[in-house]
Amino acid sequence: MLKTTRPERSKRPKRQREILRAALEELARADYGGLSVERVALRAGVNKTTVYRQWPTKADLVRAALETVAEATAPGPSSGTLRGDLLRIGRRFLEFAASFEGQVIVRLRLLEHPEPELAEIAKTLNERHSSQLRELLREAVTRGELDPEVDAQLLLEMLGGAMHVRLFLKNERVDDVVIARIVDVLIDGAGAKKRRRPTKAKSARSSGPLPRRPSRPTSHKRDK
Repeated sequence: MLKTTRPERSKRPKRQREILRAALEELARADYGGLSVERVALRAGVNKTTVYRQWPTKADLVRAALETVAEATAPGPSSGTLRGDLLRIGRRFLEFAASFEGQVIVRLRLLEHPEPELAEIAKTLNERHSSQLRELLREAVTRGELDPEVDAQLLLEMLGGAMHVRLFLKNERVDDVVIARIVDVLIDGAGAKKRRRPTKAKSARSSGPLPRRPSRPTSHKRDK
């Protein structure tokens, strides 16, 4: 079984976490256009002035709420191996997909959201998250585990895409074993280039022409 590291608990005060959770719930219920600070405050059990004091605008509130999601899914420092890092990324993806926050983000399709303000917030947070993941792969290149010519973003998309297809399109179970299989296939294809032994034909050509076989002596029949 994989050894997984749970995301660190947010260091925000409990009251802030409750308000930001309420903001996500309202975002899921009413979408960005219908979200109101008053409804968020009511759901969190606080006065709306408490919300406005910390987040003056609706955009500030939603950005902070989505940042809590980004914090929970951040990859953290490298485990020291490419395989260990990809396993952890896969596990975080699975936990995120099963969470309330993940379901909200997937359903609202934030990166393609018609509200430009919300789409821009999501784009900024997504790029920050992607940059953290790419940094892990750069470290793998430095260690000699990953071919420097590999497209890091594509590799990450292949990991997430393979899990997405199983979870949402095929409705299949994804567990530690499946994640490990996907990761091993990716590493086998994207690992550092191995020096291949030349084939026999290539070796023969590189070592010069083959010696000619001596011709067999022809037998002569005696004349009777």
